[in-house]
Amino acid sequence: MRTDSLLARFFAAFEGTRSALPIAVFRIAFFGGLALHFFPSLVRLDDNYTAGVLRTEEWNHFFYVSLQHIPHGVLRTASIVTMVACVMAMVGLATRIAVLVTGVGVYMFASFNGLPVQTLALVDAWAILLAWMICGGGAEALSADALLRRRRGGGDASEAPRAPKLLSGLVLYQAVLGTFFAGVEKVLAGWPQTNEMGILLNYPRGFILRDWVADSPWLHGSLVTHAFTWLTLVVELGAPLVFVVSRQPRLRLAVLVVYEAFFLGIVVMLEVPPLFYSIFAVGGLLALDDAQVEAVTRRLRGSRLRS
Repeated sequence: MRTDSLLARFFAAFEGTRSALPIAVFRIAFFGGLALHFFPSLVRLDDNYTAGVLRTEEWNHFFYVSLQHIPHGVLRTASIVTMVACVMAMVGLATRIAVLVTGVGVYMFASFNGLPVQTLALVDAWAILLAWMICGGGAEALSADALLRRRRGGGDASEAPRAPKLLSGLVLYQAVLGTFFAGVEKVLAGWPQTNEMGILLNYPRGFILRDWVADSPWLHGSLVTHAFTWLTLVVELGAPLVFVVSRQPRLRLAVLVVYEAFFLGIVVMLEVPPLFYSIFAVGGLLALDDAQVEAVTRRLRGSRLRS
Protein backbone atom coordinates (compact mmCIF):
# COMPACT_ATOMS: atom_id res chain seq x y z
CA MET A 1 0.00 0.00 0.00
CA ARG A 2 2.86 2.32 0.87
CA THR A 3 4.57 1.53 -2.45
CA ASP A 4 1.35 2.17 -4.36
CA SER A 5 0.98 5.54 -2.63
CA LEU A 6 4.54 6.57 -3.50
CA LEU A 7 4.08 5.52 -7.12
CA ALA A 8 0.82 7.44 -7.33
CA ARG A 9 2.54 10.56 -5.97
CA PHE A 10 5.39 10.14 -8.43
CA PHE A 11 3.19 9.80 -11.51
CA ALA A 12 0.78 12.52 -10.38
CA ALA A 13 3.38 15.05 -11.52
CA PHE A 14 2.84 13.90 -15.13
CA GLU A 15 -0.92 13.29 -15.26
CA GLY A 16 -3.76 15.73 -15.86
CA THR A 17 -3.43 19.48 -16.23
CA ARG A 18 -2.17 22.36 -14.14
CA SER A 19 -1.74 26.14 -14.28
CA ALA A 20 0.08 27.10 -17.48
CA LEU A 21 1.97 30.01 -15.90
CA PRO A 22 4.97 28.14 -14.37
CA ILE A 23 5.94 26.36 -17.60
CA ALA A 24 5.42 29.63 -19.51
CA VAL A 25 7.80 31.45 -17.16
CA PHE A 26 10.28 28.62 -17.53
CA ARG A 27 9.97 28.78 -21.35
CA ILE A 28 10.90 32.46 -21.35
CA ALA A 29 13.81 31.96 -18.93
CA PHE A 30 15.12 28.77 -20.57
CA PHE A 31 15.22 30.05 -24.14
CA GLY A 32 16.45 33.40 -22.89
CA GLY A 33 19.29 31.53 -21.19
CA LEU A 34 20.04 29.63 -24.40
CA ALA A 35 20.12 32.93 -26.29
CA LEU A 36 22.56 34.52 -23.83
CA HIS A 37 24.70 31.37 -23.95
CA PHE A 38 24.84 30.76 -27.71
CA PHE A 39 24.18 34.06 -29.48
CA PRO A 40 27.61 35.67 -28.83
CA SER A 41 29.40 32.79 -30.58
CA LEU A 42 26.78 32.51 -33.33
CA VAL A 43 27.05 36.21 -34.13
CA ARG A 44 30.84 35.98 -34.26
CA LEU A 45 30.66 32.95 -36.52
CA ASP A 46 34.10 33.38 -38.11
CA ASP A 47 35.79 33.27 -34.70
CA ASN A 48 34.11 30.07 -33.53
CA TYR A 49 32.59 27.92 -36.28
CA THR A 50 34.85 27.91 -39.32
CA ALA A 51 37.54 25.53 -40.49
CA GLY A 52 40.89 26.23 -38.87
CA VAL A 53 39.66 27.69 -35.57
CA LEU A 54 40.63 26.07 -32.29
CA ARG A 55 37.92 23.48 -31.58
CA THR A 56 37.01 20.80 -29.06
CA GLU A 57 34.86 17.74 -29.72
CA GLU A 58 32.15 17.49 -27.05
CA TRP A 59 28.88 16.02 -28.31
CA ASN A 60 28.42 14.54 -31.77
CA HIS A 61 31.35 13.20 -33.79
CA PHE A 62 29.46 13.35 -37.11
CA PHE A 63 28.75 17.07 -36.74
CA TYR A 64 32.26 17.72 -35.48
CA VAL A 65 33.81 16.16 -38.59
CA SER A 66 31.25 17.10 -41.23
CA LEU A 67 30.43 20.73 -40.47
CA GLN A 68 33.94 21.94 -41.21
CA HIS A 69 33.31 21.10 -44.87
CA ILE A 70 30.00 23.01 -45.07
CA PRO A 71 30.15 26.29 -47.05
CA HIS A 72 30.39 29.38 -44.89
CA GLY A 73 27.16 30.81 -46.28
CA VAL A 74 25.23 27.72 -45.24
CA LEU A 75 26.63 27.91 -41.72
CA ARG A 76 25.78 31.60 -41.51
CA THR A 77 22.22 30.85 -42.64
CA ALA A 78 21.96 28.05 -40.06
CA SER A 79 23.16 30.37 -37.30
CA ILE A 80 20.57 33.02 -38.23
CA VAL A 81 17.78 30.44 -38.41
CA THR A 82 18.81 29.05 -35.02
CA MET A 83 18.80 32.48 -33.38
CA VAL A 84 15.43 33.43 -34.91
CA ALA A 85 13.93 30.10 -33.79
CA CYS A 86 15.26 30.60 -30.25
CA VAL A 87 13.63 34.03 -30.03
CA MET A 88 10.38 32.57 -31.41
CA ALA A 89 10.44 29.83 -28.77
CA MET A 90 11.09 32.40 -26.04
CA VAL A 91 8.09 34.54 -27.06
CA GLY A 92 5.97 31.45 -27.78
CA LEU A 93 5.41 31.83 -31.53
CA ALA A 94 4.95 28.58 -33.50
CA THR A 95 6.47 27.10 -30.38
CA ARG A 96 6.85 23.43 -31.26
CA ILE A 97 8.55 24.14 -34.59
CA ALA A 98 10.69 26.82 -32.96
CA VAL A 99 11.80 24.42 -30.22
CA LEU A 100 12.67 21.74 -32.79
CA VAL A 101 14.77 24.12 -34.91
CA THR A 102 16.44 25.64 -31.84
CA GLY A 103 17.31 22.24 -30.39
CA VAL A 104 18.81 20.92 -33.61
CA GLY A 105 20.67 24.18 -34.23
CA VAL A 106 22.32 24.65 -30.85
CA TYR A 107 23.20 20.94 -30.62
CA MET A 108 24.77 21.10 -34.07
CA PHE A 109 26.90 24.15 -33.29
CA ALA A 110 27.91 22.84 -29.84
CA SER A 111 29.05 19.64 -31.58
CA PHE A 112 30.98 21.58 -34.24
CA ASN A 113 32.92 23.43 -31.55
CA GLY A 114 32.27 22.99 -27.85
CA LEU A 115 34.95 25.45 -26.77
CA PRO A 116 32.88 28.68 -26.70
CA VAL A 117 29.73 27.16 -25.21
CA GLN A 118 30.67 24.10 -23.17
CA THR A 119 29.11 23.89 -19.70
CA LEU A 120 27.61 21.08 -17.63
CA ALA A 121 24.21 22.77 -17.88
CA LEU A 122 24.08 21.70 -21.54
CA VAL A 123 23.48 18.09 -20.42
CA ASP A 124 20.19 19.19 -18.89
CA ALA A 125 19.46 21.54 -21.79
CA TRP A 126 19.63 18.68 -24.33
CA ALA A 127 17.26 16.56 -22.22
CA ILE A 128 14.78 19.42 -21.80
CA LEU A 129 14.86 20.30 -25.49
CA LEU A 130 14.24 16.67 -26.45
CA ALA A 131 11.31 16.38 -24.04
CA TRP A 132 9.90 19.65 -25.41
CA MET A 133 10.17 18.43 -29.00
CA ILE A 134 8.27 15.26 -28.12
CA CYS A 135 5.63 16.71 -25.80
CA GLY A 136 5.05 20.14 -27.32
CA GLY A 137 3.20 22.76 -25.33
CA GLY A 138 4.58 25.34 -22.95
CA ALA A 139 2.92 28.21 -24.82
CA GLU A 140 -0.56 28.12 -23.29
CA ALA A 141 0.18 31.38 -21.44
CA LEU A 142 2.46 34.41 -21.79
CA SER A 143 2.99 33.67 -25.47
CA ALA A 144 2.28 34.97 -28.95
CA ASP A 145 0.48 31.71 -29.72
CA ALA A 146 -1.93 32.24 -26.81
CA LEU A 147 -2.53 35.85 -27.85
CA LEU A 148 -3.30 34.81 -31.42
CA ARG A 149 -5.69 32.10 -30.21
CA ARG A 150 -7.60 34.63 -28.11
CA ARG A 151 -7.84 37.06 -31.01
CA ARG A 152 -9.26 34.29 -33.17
CA GLY A 153 -11.81 33.56 -30.45
CA GLY A 154 -10.21 30.29 -29.48
CA GLY A 155 -10.56 30.61 -25.71
CA ASP A 156 -12.11 32.43 -22.78
CA ALA A 157 -9.78 35.22 -21.68
CA SER A 158 -11.37 35.21 -18.21
CA GLU A 159 -10.32 31.61 -17.52
CA ALA A 160 -6.86 30.85 -16.16
CA PRO A 161 -4.89 28.99 -18.85
CA ARG A 162 -4.22 25.31 -18.25
CA ALA A 163 -1.44 23.10 -19.60
CA PRO A 164 -0.75 19.34 -19.54
CA LYS A 165 1.39 18.31 -16.58
CA LEU A 166 3.64 16.04 -18.64
CA LEU A 167 6.09 18.64 -19.94
CA SER A 168 6.33 20.64 -16.71
CA GLY A 169 6.75 17.41 -14.73
CA LEU A 170 9.58 16.22 -16.99
CA VAL A 171 11.32 19.60 -16.80
CA LEU A 172 11.01 19.75 -13.01
CA TYR A 173 12.33 16.23 -12.56
CA GLN A 174 15.20 16.85 -14.97
CA ALA A 175 16.24 19.93 -13.00
CA VAL A 176 15.96 18.39 -9.55
CA LEU A 177 17.47 15.03 -10.52
CA GLY A 178 20.49 16.89 -11.90
CA THR A 179 20.70 18.73 -8.59
CA PHE A 180 20.31 15.53 -6.57
CA PHE A 181 23.03 13.60 -8.38
CA ALA A 182 25.34 16.61 -8.15
CA GLY A 183 24.94 16.16 -4.39
CA VAL A 184 25.55 12.40 -4.65
CA GLU A 185 28.73 13.07 -6.63
CA LYS A 186 29.93 15.46 -3.93
CA VAL A 187 29.33 12.84 -1.24
CA LEU A 188 31.26 10.24 -3.24
CA ALA A 189 34.06 12.78 -3.74
CA GLY A 190 34.42 13.11 0.03
CA TRP A 191 32.78 16.48 0.72
CA PRO A 192 31.43 15.43 4.15
CA GLN A 193 35.00 14.75 5.35
CA THR A 194 36.60 17.81 3.76
CA ASN A 195 36.06 21.54 3.35
CA GLU A 196 35.74 21.81 -0.44
CA MET A 197 34.02 25.20 -0.28
CA GLY A 198 37.04 26.44 1.64
CA ILE A 199 39.18 25.58 -1.36
CA LEU A 200 36.72 27.11 -3.83
CA LEU A 201 36.22 30.37 -1.95
CA ASN A 202 39.98 30.88 -1.69
CA TYR A 203 40.55 30.80 -5.45
CA PRO A 204 42.41 33.86 -6.74
CA ARG A 205 40.61 36.93 -8.05
CA GLY A 206 39.33 36.59 -11.61
CA PHE A 207 38.97 32.79 -11.50
CA ILE A 208 35.39 31.48 -11.01
CA LEU A 209 34.71 33.78 -8.04
CA ARG A 210 33.01 37.16 -8.35
CA ASP A 211 35.39 39.97 -7.46
CA TRP A 212 33.45 40.95 -4.33
CA VAL A 213 33.75 37.39 -3.00
CA ALA A 214 37.49 37.28 -3.61
CA ASP A 215 37.80 40.63 -1.82
CA SER A 216 35.74 39.59 1.24
CA PRO A 217 38.02 37.94 3.83
CA TRP A 218 35.10 36.98 6.09
CA LEU A 219 33.89 34.53 3.40
CA HIS A 220 37.20 32.66 3.45
CA GLY A 221 37.17 31.59 7.10
CA SER A 222 36.83 27.96 8.12
CA LEU A 223 33.48 28.36 9.91
CA VAL A 224 31.79 30.07 6.94
CA THR A 225 33.21 27.72 4.31
CA HIS A 226 32.30 24.60 6.34
CA ALA A 227 28.75 25.98 6.65
CA PHE A 228 28.59 26.50 2.87
CA THR A 229 29.87 22.97 2.29
CA TRP A 230 27.14 21.39 4.39
CA LEU A 231 24.47 23.77 3.10
CA THR A 232 25.32 22.65 -0.44
CA LEU A 233 25.01 18.97 0.48
CA VAL A 234 21.75 19.43 2.40
CA VAL A 235 20.06 21.46 -0.36
CA GLU A 236 21.25 19.33 -3.27
CA LEU A 237 20.30 16.05 -1.59
CA GLY A 238 17.24 17.15 0.37
CA ALA A 239 15.30 19.57 -1.83
CA PRO A 240 14.84 17.15 -4.78
CA LEU A 241 13.50 14.46 -2.45
CA VAL A 242 10.95 16.88 -1.00
CA PHE A 243 9.82 18.00 -4.48
CA VAL A 244 9.44 14.42 -5.69
CA VAL A 245 7.98 12.69 -2.63
CA SER A 246 6.21 15.26 -0.46
CA ARG A 247 2.71 16.53 -1.16
CA GLN A 248 2.68 18.93 1.79
CA PRO A 249 2.28 22.40 0.24
CA ARG A 250 3.81 24.32 3.15
CA LEU A 251 6.85 22.05 3.34
CA ARG A 252 7.39 22.19 -0.43
CA LEU A 253 7.07 25.98 -0.39
CA ALA A 254 9.54 26.38 2.48
CA VAL A 255 12.05 24.09 0.78
CA LEU A 256 11.52 25.92 -2.51
CA VAL A 257 12.41 29.24 -0.87
CA VAL A 258 15.67 27.74 0.44
CA TYR A 259 16.34 26.10 -2.94
CA GLU A 260 15.86 29.38 -4.83
CA ALA A 261 18.03 31.28 -2.33
CA PHE A 262 20.73 28.63 -2.76
CA PHE A 263 20.90 29.04 -6.54
CA LEU A 264 20.66 32.81 -6.29
CA GLY A 265 23.64 32.67 -3.96
CA ILE A 266 25.59 30.60 -6.50
CA VAL A 267 24.94 33.15 -9.23
CA VAL A 268 25.81 36.09 -6.96
CA MET A 269 29.05 34.51 -5.73
CA LEU A 270 30.31 32.47 -8.70
CA GLU A 271 30.72 33.25 -12.39
CA VAL A 272 28.28 30.70 -13.81
CA PRO A 273 26.46 31.05 -17.16
CA PRO A 274 22.87 32.36 -17.15
CA LEU A 275 21.76 29.03 -18.65
CA PHE A 276 22.65 27.34 -15.36
CA TYR A 277 20.33 29.59 -13.37
CA SER A 278 17.51 29.47 -15.93
CA ILE A 279 17.42 25.66 -15.80
CA PHE A 280 17.92 24.87 -12.14
CA ALA A 281 16.51 27.90 -10.32
CA VAL A 282 13.62 28.78 -12.64
CA GLY A 283 12.93 25.06 -13.18
CA GLY A 284 12.40 24.76 -9.43
CA LEU A 285 9.41 27.09 -9.69
CA LEU A 286 7.55 24.23 -11.37
CA ALA A 287 7.26 22.71 -7.88
CA LEU A 288 4.60 25.34 -7.05
CA ASP A 289 1.08 23.90 -7.06
CA ASP A 290 -1.95 25.62 -8.58
CA ALA A 291 -3.07 27.21 -5.31
CA GLN A 292 0.37 28.70 -4.73
CA VAL A 293 0.57 29.98 -8.32
CA GLU A 294 -2.85 31.58 -7.92
CA ALA A 295 -1.79 33.22 -4.65
CA VAL A 296 1.34 34.65 -6.27
CA THR A 297 -0.57 35.99 -9.30
CA ARG A 298 -3.20 37.58 -7.03
CA ARG A 299 -0.50 39.31 -5.01
CA LEU A 300 1.26 40.55 -8.15
CA ARG A 301 -2.01 41.87 -9.56
CA GLY A 302 -2.82 43.58 -6.27
CA SER A 303 0.57 45.27 -6.07
CA ARG A 304 0.26 46.38 -9.71
CA LEU A 305 -3.17 47.90 -9.05
CA ARG A 306 -1.91 49.73 -5.95
CA SER A 307 0.99 51.20 -7.92
